[in-house]
Amino acid sequence: MKKITVMLLLACFLITCGCAPVVKVNEQSMQIQQEQAAYNKEHYPVVLEGYNSRNEKQEYIYNKPPQRIIAVWQDTIELLLALGVGDRIVAGMGVPDKKYLRPEYQAQYEKIPYTSLQNLDVETIMMMEPDFIIGWYSTFGSKVLRGTDFWLSRGVNTYIAPSSRASAHQNKLEEEYEYILDAGKIFDKNERAEALVKEMQQEITFAIDRTRQMPQRPRGIIMEFLGKEVRTYGEKTLAGDIFTQLGGELIAKKDTLSLEQVVDLDPDVIFLVITERNYGNEQVFLDRVYQNKALSHLRCAREKRVYTLPLYAVYSAGVRTYDGIKIMARGLYPELYKE
Repeated sequence: MKKITVMLLLACFLITCGCAPVVKVNEQSMQIQQEQAAYNKEHYPVVLEGYNSRNEKQEYIYNKPPQRIIAVWQDTIELLLALGVGDRIVAGMGVPDKKYLRPEYQAQYEKIPYTSLQNLDVETIMMMEPDFIIGWYSTFGSKVLRGTDFWLSRGVNTYIAPSSRASAHQNKLEEEYEYILDAGKIFDKNERAEALVKEMQQEITFAIDRTRQMPQRPRGIIMEFLGKEVRTYGEKTLAGDIFTQLGGELIAKKDTLSLEQVVDLDPDVIFLVITERNYGNEQVFLDRVYQNKALSHLRCAREKRVYTLPLYAVYSAGVRTYDGIKIMARGLYPELYKE
């Protein structure tokens, strides 16, 4: 009866307000949400130090693994799917299209009762009766899903992806490892979380161990087109940290560059960051390099060493950090990955 009531309230609300998102209700998935997933009670309570919506450190206590989850943005959804707890997600928001998820996660994603690129409003989320909300720092803004205190006061635990915080701190691979391992502790999936992190660390080690004798490290730029200029991703970004941990030399010292400055730097390799609104249009951005009179004469353009890099792999990336590592490792050291 409770399941039916929640579904009817959700449907009525969306019809009356004329919202754009399409609500996808799956009866079987909703039934799963009503059942308590088994867990080892000896592993709880779990106490973690995280962050609140004021960007302050705060202690969070989990007396049992969450059962009804609101997950916002692709990285959080894929992390939960990778840990095998996707059947507990009642709403997954922020994915442009399921085709951008890893193939092995797509069927599981389809079973989530509500999925959309757009966020549900707070009232509708409350009707879903979540016990856990996971997302970026921006997720818990006053004009988005409200602050962490709002939810904690209602018995809903929250988790902010560490690298999404609003600060000038340096985003490092270690933050993504922490993110994955924290989720493993919250859901009593420690072995799986540790395996995901180990896979990333091994890929870094593979590239470094086999290129130690290189006489010169590859020089490169990670950039995103902004009109007539480009935004660069430096050493304080996750993309930049992956690049440098792989042994590359980031040569752009400014946050923005003109195309003329890119030509003057003459990088060995360029990685073009593609944001979510442009997923699927990667060739358009490659053409902006290969068909530009000045950029087409760069050595990396002549050697076809310009690669696209999806934002989901280099910003608060979670399990997709592995994709970022692989893309950059292959771009920096193509000889290591020749088939």
